[in-house]
Amino acid sequence: MAETKVDGIRARLEQVQDTLKRVQAEGERVVGRIRKDAGELLSADRQKAVQDLLKQAQKVRGDLQKRAERAVKELEERGQKIVALIEKQAGKGVEPIVRGLNLPSRDEMEKLKKRMAQLEKRLDEIAGSKAA
Repeated sequence: MAETKVDGIRARLEQVQDTLKRVQAEGERVVGRIRKDAGELLSADRQKAVQDLLKQAQKVRGDLQKRAERAVKELEERGQKIVALIEKQAGKGVEPIVRGLNLPSRDEMEKLKKRMAQLEKRLDEIAGSKAA
């Protein structure tokens, strides 16, 4: 379930990134076309105004790109938080089930291993003393 949500978030993130790339490419194409057309049609004064507009458009493009990058970063962070929350909730949900199965804990298993080792050692000692 957690993997499905993570996969969904990743798919959305990839869609956002692809859309941003397409928008950027289209914006660059349009700006290039405007620059070419403006250069052919306008006088020197008008070309200066167009150059100023182009500079402003480039600033806006940079600002939009920064905002998009921040949005993508925020989406990634939110996705990671959601996954962590889901994992935590899943752990809380599984814990009562495991307890209900009446399985020994790790600590109990370690104690049993030590006790078995001690018993085996005593058996070896008893067998050694009978053989002698």
